[in-house]
Amino acid sequence: MLTQSLNGIWNYKIGKGGERKIKVPFSALAVGHSECSRSFHVAAEYEKIYLKFDGITYSAKVFVNEAEIGKMLPYCEYSFDITDCVKRRGNSLRVELEDISPAFGPTEGWENFGGIIRDVSLVYLPENHIENVFAHSVLTENYKSAELTVETECTNTNNSEFEISLSYGGKSVLEYTQSALEAPVKVTINDIHPWSPENPELYVLTVRLKTCGTVTDTYICKYGFRELSHDRHRFFLNGRPLFLVGVCKHEMVADSGHCPTERQMRDDLLMIKETGCNFVRLVHYPHNKKILDFADEIGLFVSEEPGLWWSDTSDTEIAKASLEVLKRTILRDRNHPCIAFWLCFNECRFTENFLIDSAAVCRKYDPTRMVSGANCMSDEDTKKYYGICNFDFYTMHPYSATFERARQSAEFLNDKPLIFTEWGGYYVYNNPSLLADFIEEMNRLYTEASDDGALAGAFFWCWAEVNDFNRGAPACTDGRLKEGLVTYDRKPLLNFDAFCKSVSEIGKKKEETPFWHTAEIEMDFGKNYLKNGDFHRLEEKMKQISTEMSPSSVMRPRKLTKGPVLKEVLSLNDIPVMICDGDELQIEYNRFTENVTIVGLVSMSKGYPLSGEYGEDVFTLEISYDSGETEKHAFKNGVDVTTAFTVHKSSRINPVAESAKRTLTFGYDKNFECYVINSVTLKTENRSKIKQLSFHSSDNGYDLLLYGVF
Repeated sequence: MLTQSLNGIWNYKIGKGGERKIKVPFSALAVGHSECSRSFHVAAEYEKIYLKFDGITYSAKVFVNEAEIGKMLPYCEYSFDITDCVKRRGNSLRVELEDISPAFGPTEGWENFGGIIRDVSLVYLPENHIENVFAHSVLTENYKSAELTVETECTNTNNSEFEISLSYGGKSVLEYTQSALEAPVKVTINDIHPWSPENPELYVLTVRLKTCGTVTDTYICKYGFRELSHDRHRFFLNGRPLFLVGVCKHEMVADSGHCPTERQMRDDLLMIKETGCNFVRLVHYPHNKKILDFADEIGLFVSEEPGLWWSDTSDTEIAKASLEVLKRTILRDRNHPCIAFWLCFNECRFTENFLIDSAAVCRKYDPTRMVSGANCMSDEDTKKYYGICNFDFYTMHPYSATFERARQSAEFLNDKPLIFTEWGGYYVYNNPSLLADFIEEMNRLYTEASDDGALAGAFFWCWAEVNDFNRGAPACTDGRLKEGLVTYDRKPLLNFDAFCKSVSEIGKKKEETPFWHTAEIEMDFGKNYLKNGDFHRLEEKMKQISTEMSPSSVMRPRKLTKGPVLKEVLSLNDIPVMICDGDELQIEYNRFTENVTIVGLVSMSKGYPLSGEYGEDVFTLEISYDSGETEKHAFKNGVDVTTAFTVHKSSRINPVAESAKRTLTFGYDKNFECYVINSVTLKTENRSKIKQLSFHSSDNGYDLLLYGVF
């Protein structure tokens, strides 16, 4: 195969105006109708000559020597066989472009650019050449091996064979030869180096077509072994949980339109990578294929979509065109390891036939990847229609000033993974605190995933400012969409640092109430009648529990170095009283009151919900009055008493007693030294002066902590 570039200086005419010069590729503001033309010579004698366009916007007719050879839709590749209509020298090439009138292509969501936006070339091929190569694999043996499948097609299978080779780091991994008439190549590759954002390991796949023993065509691409799968709530990469965190990125960089330079594309991805992201949603149309090479190399997942934005997919012309662009994009890019999944649309009202047809296109041309669409419809319609077309995961764009809408989607769309394919926007613009709060809430939905709410990924809208002249404030100012993390020329904005910092915390569990902060005590305790704290007994119990509760050797030992003391809380004793089996504690009370409040009611050993029978007696309180009368109150496990601990093994717990009130949560070490204090208020039946309070252990193995009686 030989390639001859037709990039360079072309003649350019707008409407019926005069000719001028323009450099192809180019991206210019929409002008309606324009024409680009040039002459060319055939560089070599070859059996087949193809004219190849890597992309235009938005509709085009192509003429060679004034004969119409084909039409083109936006963004995707077209190759036209011009073998029979060219001569060796003096050929003419003309392209008629439409950038305003096409039903599919121009949108009101961002600034539109017409042009021949990507490379143009002549491709010289032998009569028998490679038409298609599709490589895909299944990882096995705990992701140490792979079953590699290479599907190949050529124009003439007779007397033809494929030589398939795979190398890593310049060393051969596979050499395989197979007749073109046989089924696809399926081989096992051992000791693989899986591709991931952290380690973007790439192999080189080479396919040579031999006809009658002579190599007639060669295909070469970078290839990566990786397995992206999912369960009900999460994605997994090579067997490990993966939260897809990323940004939505338009192709435009500054004023480049759809023609950013290779340096701009690469720098853009590197800057995104440095934020901590592992994903880039390429919105809302196929981008230059070179950006996928960069994503493969530096380790960024991407998704692609056909160019829909609030489009009427019930319109036959729009639906047909978008499906064709989707198909061509899949065929162009499906061998890239960076492609995570295909998105069939962006923010379009659901049309059942289109959803079914678009999913079918994706699965026909790439049955190895997940399929969905970027969506902002209702949760109810999302669940209904995503089920009808059997999309692999849900998406939602929960734009709001609060997280409530996002949480509702996470709770309702709970039978498949959910991605917020857009979030943020002007609601969080220049508001680092709110942005950080949103990411923290999304992280909580990921780390605490359950049927009550879960999230598998989130893509911030948007990466960079773009020109947009039809929305107005607050989203747009002076014709520029002001919702990015960076300016249109990639200078960080106010939210940038907060985004980077928050992304670095994803995957780490957040505490509902920080245990190292003391909670507010809501009652007025008055005078504390508990005088005789017992530090030595508590210290011994702490040593005993440290030994009993130390986990296996693969985890660090648990040590109680502080215990459930409250040295910073002046209204309660520094050291709580401990009542163990056989103990009796008497407190001189001497006051008139209708209520007696007991603070503590937690146990260092047995205690609900960790141990002990629910409803089992823990202790009895006897109230003695001046009149000589007494009354008794029984306190039971789970009803009035809980464990003192709010962490058990590797998880937080919520020790709740039916009749007790949570008074305080505090701690000294988030890994283990986290405690709770409860309280119960008793209404006394006797109006006499209370003389004494007596606490009697029930001898059931509890070590009750008391902090005060009021």
